Amino acid sequence: MTNRERATHLLIVGGGRETPALARAAVPGLRTSVFCRAEVLPRVRDIGLNRRVVVFPDDAPADEWVAEAQAVHARDPFDAIATYSEKDQDKLAAIGVALGLPAHHPQTVHWVHDKVAMRERLAAAGVDDTRAIKVSTPDEALDAARALGFPLICKPVRGVGSIGVSRVDSERDVVRAMAFLSREATELDSPVALLEPLHVGREYSVECLSEAGSHLTVGITAKVTEPQHFGEIGHVVPAAIDPAEQAAIDKTTHAMLDALQIADGVTHTEVIVTGDAVRVVETHLRPAGDEIPYLLHRALGVDLIDALARQSVGIPVLDDIRDRLGTAQAAGHAAIWYATSSVVGKVVEISGADAAGAAEGVFDVELLCEVGDELARPDGPPVRIAGIQAEGPSAAIALERARAAARLLSVVVRTVPEPSE
Repeated sequence: MTNRERATHLLIVGGGRETPALARAAVPGLRTSVFCRAEVLPRVRDIGLNRRVVVFPDDAPADEWVAEAQAVHARDPFDAIATYSEKDQDKLAAIGVALGLPAHHPQTVHWVHDKVAMRERLAAAGVDDTRAIKVSTPDEALDAARALGFPLICKPVRGVGSIGVSRVDSERDVVRAMAFLSREATELDSPVALLEPLHVGREYSVECLSEAGSHLTVGITAKVTEPQHFGEIGHVVPAAIDPAEQAAIDKTTHAMLDALQIADGVTHTEVIVTGDAVRVVETHLRPAGDEIPYLLHRALGVDLIDALARQSVGIPVLDDIRDRLGTAQAAGHAAIWYATSSVVGKVVEISGADAAGAAEGVFDVELLCEVGDELARPDGPPVRIAGIQAEGPSAAIALERARAAARLLSVVVRTVPEPSE
């Protein structure tokens, strides 16, 4: 969060890929300490560059994190705290209150992480009146579905990445969707489900930068999803939209940020533009995944990851990013397409990566599986095999170049067990 003085000792909650290194680069001599849960520790980079790394059990409550922060703060005071990822934002908020340091308020984190609470808040603020009903059992889900009507979407109250999400078109689908969510619950913070009307329209994500209560839409990303579980298989930035639609998206997204009392930081918000409204799907107190910030950097010349790092150590960034958007000569459009597989079995061969990488406009090919991997998830969204990034003079051309390159990949999967020796 923004401070008047540059930070000298930054407490980072969680990992953050390259962002902690960018924060240290922004303020020479910056000391960093990391608090993280055990499962995140392997993803903490450059551990030796930190003043300390404190690891908590995955189920440690927030008050344990706060007590440790207070103990360290008494010996080696923090003057800024930040998180660059999704997990443990509630711990950051609690520490911020306890130490009197700028951070998202615990109420804001609750609204963002609990989709029922978000729906109630946005409805009360007049931003989005989408109904939502929280359910824990198939019988509760059936009652809710009958009250809401079809089609519906069933998703976890807390969760990310389309995990546990299903489309519901009938009462039979309700039972199936609840069973699917239950099976996916090991990957979720909560197995409790949410049923709400399915909005049909054009899907986008909105990448925003906020500072001292002012909001800037840095980019709008067009999304391609598969129809049953809404797994994301393609993104392109900037989206090809007309000024009126962009203005409507900006208005709704910024009103949502105000309603949730998000004053600083980078946010990733998913919306659907229907015939008469912009509907909020969800928002996140972090940059987008799926390489979207890097696509934005390539297409628009704006580095949201670096901006977040600089803002977290007290450097104002909003005016600079606004100026860059106004004056930079955009290279065009950038897209990512995910090659996927719905086959269940073991990967025995992958080929075509070199050909995909040499295709027109392609600048990155990342294989997401390797020989020997088991592909399982027969009733969920397709499994991602590779991510292919490409650029082009228009959104349509960039996306099609990435998609065409994905078709050059070949993955051979053994669908029956190998004979025992």
